[in-house]
Amino acid sequence: MEKPAELEFAHLLFGGLAFVLFLSLAIVLFIMLYQRKLHRQQKDMQDQALAYQKNLTSIVVRSQENERERISRDLHDEIGVSLSAAKLYINQIQYENSPTEMMRLAGDASGIIGNIVQDIRQIAQNLSPLILENFGFRQAIHMLMTRIQAGGIRTECYIDFDTTLEKETELGLYRIIQEASGNALKHANPSLIEVSLTQENKLLLLLISDNGSGFDYQKTDLTKTTSMGLSGIKIRAELINGQLSVNSSAITGTEILITIPVTA
Repeated sequence: MEKPAELEFAHLLFGGLAFVLFLSLAIVLFIMLYQRKLHRQQKDMQDQALAYQKNLTSIVVRSQENERERISRDLHDEIGVSLSAAKLYINQIQYENSPTEMMRLAGDASGIIGNIVQDIRQIAQNLSPLILENFGFRQAIHMLMTRIQAGGIRTECYIDFDTTLEKETELGLYRIIQEASGNALKHANPSLIEVSLTQENKLLLLLISDNGSGFDYQKTDLTKTTSMGLSGIKIRAELINGQLSVNSSAITGTEILITIPVTA
């Protein structure tokens, strides 16, 4: 018969082996559950990234369609109507016997055609702002503000930064200013639009503000067609590594701030 000490040792040995086996199974189970959780988290992140990319693509496509619609509307409403009016004046000339009246009609037609040329030039600048190449980034912004002011809206423009910007960044900022000021004119009915582009250490700050009727940005769905202007600004800001911040209220108007890290 086995001695009590040997029995106790055997019990301890089997108990230890059982504990080690249980611990090993627990560790294996923990690793399996952790890997499954990690895999699920990775899949969720991939799904979120895919959904974001799909949403972003949808926004870009809708933005392009809206831009095409705007160009078509500009061509139809401005160029088409003006061409029709010029054609009427020119056709009327053949029925006139008075040289004075013929000169008047020709002058009116010439004036309309001159306006058409200006409208086409404006549309072309909106599509591809050659003004950036011809006059430089800073002057292009001042000229944009001058055109807005010519429409009866008071503007203020302040630009002060030292860093050298890439062409893509300049174009992105110009488009953001163009989009933001256009949104204000279209939706907010402001009497003042202000643009400030400054630098604080390694940050470039673009602030666009107006005193028109604001909105609740937190409740704005950027995926809706009515919010395409804001979504376009957000996308353009991301493309130049910028962060968008919007502060808006019905009393104070709207402030759009774009923050971009730059090399000091």
